Amino acid sequence: MEEVTGIIPPPDIALEATGKAPGRGRLIGKHILVVGGGQSVNDFDPNPPIGNGRAACILLAREGATVVVADRSREAAQGTVDLIVEEGIGSAHLVVGDVATPEGCSGIVQDALKLLDGILDGLVIGVGIVSPGPSVKPYSAEYWDIVMNINVRSHFLILQEACPYIEKRPTGGSVVSISSISQYLPASNEPAYNASKAALSVLIKNISFQFAPRVRVNTVVPGLIDTPMGRSAGTTIKGRNASAVPLSRQGTGWDIGYAIVFLMSGESSYITAQDIVVDGGRVGMGNRGAKVPGGATGVS
Repeated sequence: MEEVTGIIPPPDIALEATGKAPGRGRLIGKHILVVGGGQSVNDFDPNPPIGNGRAACILLAREGATVVVADRSREAAQGTVDLIVEEGIGSAHLVVGDVATPEGCSGIVQDALKLLDGILDGLVIGVGIVSPGPSVKPYSAEYWDIVMNINVRSHFLILQEACPYIEKRPTGGSVVSISSISQYLPASNEPAYNASKAALSVLIKNISFQFAPRVRVNTVVPGLIDTPMGRSAGTTIKGRNASAVPLSRQGTGWDIGYAIVFLMSGESSYITAQDIVVDGGRVGMGNRGAKVPGGATGVS
């Protein structure tokens, strides 16, 4: 993560934001599927930070849940499972599947249900792409379709497959899709990505209506988060660092993971159809960025 000077430093970071806080038993007995629970990699990064999906899986298990880690990469999913097993709290299973096809979306859910004896209390969907890569022409119909299929259609198909099972649980359950503050800040060179995240927010609100009152359905909306995907974006986007964040630091995958734990737990039993923004204040403060020494602090 790029170091930034000349801004007011944040306070000492909480143990939760570093992934070092102990579990509190908030999800004992819960069975949760995390789609996108592996970890992306960058060739340029020898010491990558933890990604949102992997952090969520570890924290859910740390709170006592049985977690199914689903990813298109067996190696990435296995890496997450190994970390959970190493901690020795909760338990984890592995599913390999590709959300790019309807069959892949359905297969992930059905494979998870087999591992969980048909019991599903919660679902986290963290899959998404910014662009299909250099082999696809920018702004083409192919570009649009690929981004929309991964970022919106896959969430829709997985939700429709999984929610009826969650709905059957005695106390209902919870679903979280991971979005992005790009849904609020669309001035970028990735129109399909911005549009897909805005569409995902509306989709989640529709699904929350379909499955109320038994299933709570929300989005977690990350801002600038120091993840492998975030660092990759930072190689092409100038200023993607702490100077853009009122709390004067990028977030961590653990910050996103704890928002997901909260929404999976009974602590959020009266919350549904919401966008839970985890961005260090960037959207709420009008994209102002970090304070600098001597900056304005008056009330207006």
